[in-house]
Amino acid sequence: MRVRMVWIAATLTLCASLARAETSQTPAQLFGRANAAYEAGNYAAAVDDYERAAASGVTAPDLFYNLGNAYFKQGDLGRAVLWFERARRLAPRDDDVRENLDLTRSLLRDQELLAASPRWRSALLAWHRDTTTAESVAVTSILFTLVCALGICFVFRDSETLSRVYRRVSILSPGRLLGLDKAQDLGLAMALVLLLTGAFAYSAFSKVRAEDARSTGVVLAEEASVFSGPSPNASVQFKVHEGTLVSVRDERAGWLRVELPGDLSGWIQEPSLARI
Repeated sequence: MRVRMVWIAATLTLCASLARAETSQTPAQLFGRANAAYEAGNYAAAVDDYERAAASGVTAPDLFYNLGNAYFKQGDLGRAVLWFERARRLAPRDDDVRENLDLTRSLLRDQELLAASPRWRSALLAWHRDTTTAESVAVTSILFTLVCALGICFVFRDSETLSRVYRRVSILSPGRLLGLDKAQDLGLAMALVLLLTGAFAYSAFSKVRAEDARSTGVVLAEEASVFSGPSPNASVQFKVHEGTLVSVRDERAGWLRVELPGDLSGWIQEPSLARI
């Protein structure tokens, strides 16, 4: 696994002022020193400097990707999954992030708890998985604007100007090929764009809600017990191991109620996992 030496200067300039007061080093310096330590095989030092750069407020996929690699080299699969997942949220189409995350997950103990969806469903939802929150919001805004424009065109469809424009551009319209008239064609276009708008709006909403609630967690403990209630005196229902993804549904005084594939649920002590 290789580290990435490229850094975005603008991001570092904005975030350098957020560096912790106890250090005079900027995030760029920490990142560079961490890269050097990684290349020298000193993964513990690399992790320390990458973590300090991340703690200063820098959120960049290259930093999170490198941190995941450094933890992987140390054999800490739980934290490797955590940082690869964080990198994936920022760069969902990055092949290196995806491949390293897949490799790490293939080494986890709880293979039966990996949420594997059917191939057809994965392909169908690729547009949702491979877009960032900001991209989903932007596409939703563009599509909504297009719906409004189509609505205006539908209202003034009989005007001379619109009729002239329609004759030129409708050659690209599937509705015209189906033999629809102008009103039907514009109505069909509006319906299709509205459907896409709703899909991307839901995608954006679900991503924003998940990020705000931080509802997905990664088990960091080598082995963690899942209890029937938020108490160490409750019965242990099952155990999970490092790197396993869980859905966080509730929290109570140092305990988190989690759900896993296979209708499994229970309470886990908060220090045993980290939220993405």
